[in-house]
Amino acid sequence: MMPHFLVLLAACTHAVPVGPKSTDGGEDDSAPVDDSVPTVPGDSVDSGGQDSSPEDSDPPETWPQSCSSLYDPDALQQVALDFEPEEWRAIKQDCNNGVQEYRHVNFTWNGETVPAMARLKGNWSWSCDKMQFVISFDEEDSTGRFHGLRKVMLDAPWYDHTMLHERLAFSYFESRGLPYSCVNSTRLDINGAYYGLYVNVERIDQEYLERNFEEPDGNLYQGGSELKTNEEENDTRDIQALGRATTVDEVDRVVDLDEAITEWASEAMLPAMDNYWAGVEINYYLYDNPSTGFVYLPYDMDLTFGDGAYSDGSLVWPDAAVSDPITYEHYGWLKEDLFKLVLSDEGWCERYVDEVVAARAAYSPEEMAAQVDAYDAQVVDALDEDPNKPFTLESHQASVASLKTFLTTRADFVDAWIAEGGHCPVTSW
Repeated sequence: MMPHFLVLLAACTHAVPVGPKSTDGGEDDSAPVDDSVPTVPGDSVDSGGQDSSPEDSDPPETWPQSCSSLYDPDALQQVALDFEPEEWRAIKQDCNNGVQEYRHVNFTWNGETVPAMARLKGNWSWSCDKMQFVISFDEEDSTGRFHGLRKVMLDAPWYDHTMLHERLAFSYFESRGLPYSCVNSTRLDINGAYYGLYVNVERIDQEYLERNFEEPDGNLYQGGSELKTNEEENDTRDIQALGRATTVDEVDRVVDLDEAITEWASEAMLPAMDNYWAGVEINYYLYDNPSTGFVYLPYDMDLTFGDGAYSDGSLVWPDAAVSDPITYEHYGWLKEDLFKLVLSDEGWCERYVDEVVAARAAYSPEEMAAQVDAYDAQVVDALDEDPNKPFTLESHQASVASLKTFLTTRADFVDAWIAEGGHCPVTSW
């Protein structure tokens, strides 16, 4: 096992409190690029929607396509929401009542203002001290888009004191050649006053599919069951066939297992403690790619890297750094049957271990710590000024330091796990 690991590692190294369940998991001129903040490796952005120059107007020939300029990673964005007084009162009442109802609002970004609708978002991250928002441009006009987007999601989970988890995680998935959500950070003004710092995350919807896949017209399912595209046709024979699969061969006929084990291994490497790999069946999407079969889409990555914290500073998952890449399961859920079926097959299990090796090779604590520093330099002043942040600046700074330490601790544990070998076949869960 050891020689095989070293060969693979060398090869890969050189390769270039509770609210309702959300069905998402999900202005003034933007600030100029700060030349002191380095461009972050792995992030990409295009000229974006209506700002595209003529020579850039044709879609690229390769996928994934570039992100909209709303997700420019090199500049802290500025977004404004302006509610009529009665709509703003209704939004606050919605929060107290645990309601997600769209309210009229004017949305401004980069000096461009358009009418939109906004509602609250969140599940475990729900908080009325600092509300989170979904802004929709297609509620009243199904063709409505803003720079190619039908919705904008603004996240500020109270337990991510770094405000960086999603940015770091989705950059990692991009580096692995997997589907990913575009993401950056933004200041949000509400009714003319600064409301807070947010993570601006691309929603998984039809436009996401068009950006990530050459064939974007297949069925998209949230949690592997709820159809999110092609609703009028409502042809769900594909997911029914997956549900009937009882052998690895039957799964392999409808799932792109090469992609699946790569995505699962990437979640395990981070680790993503609240996602499919850990058994959380609500925090993932499946897309039936017409050419390859079902692929797994990473989603809702705010509880990653093990340093999410409760208000008293204690860790949500203190065992994250030493979580086993195969057998670990979320303490409130059960390991997914399909995951167990595939990894109970010795051949696919060994392939999965190979993918953990590749995931570890792409997981550079030094490079990822540099990303953390670049992101933090971009947002720390806005976080310091945030009047609604649910934690102190000192807690944020401690969490950023903890995150960088965690990256090394996790890498060391996975190195030892790989060197130990003997993980296949899995004999018990």
